[in-house]
Amino acid sequence: MKCKLVLLAIIGFSAFFFTSCQDTMQQDSETAEATLVWSGEYMVDGCGFEVIINDKKYKPENEDDIDESFKVEGQMPVIIEFVRLGEQIDRRCGLSTQSRAMDGIRVVSVKKK
Repeated sequence: MKCKLVLLAIIGFSAFFFTSCQDTMQQDSETAEATLVWSGEYMVDGCGFEVIINDKKYKPENEDDIDESFKVEGQMPVIIEFVRLGEQIDRRCGLSTQSRAMDGIRVVSVKKK
């Protein structure tokens, strides 16, 4: 009986360990020169942040984590470290019903260029 419990514990731990390793491997961060665009707070009909890398727009899933000092109307050149999410994020803003779906990213860090 004890052997079965030990064996089940080892199998469970192994499955957890391999799953954790896969998540880490799939979420390698990238660093790029980018343009950070702030269009205002959602509650006042703004659309938050967008990130433009090589002429492609991305939506940060964790835009609330971006420092307040980057909330400057318009475009700002930055160096950004991010993780691609592999899914689209569509945040409607203002009175618009039009889709604003963009590839999603998770911002790791942002520095002014």
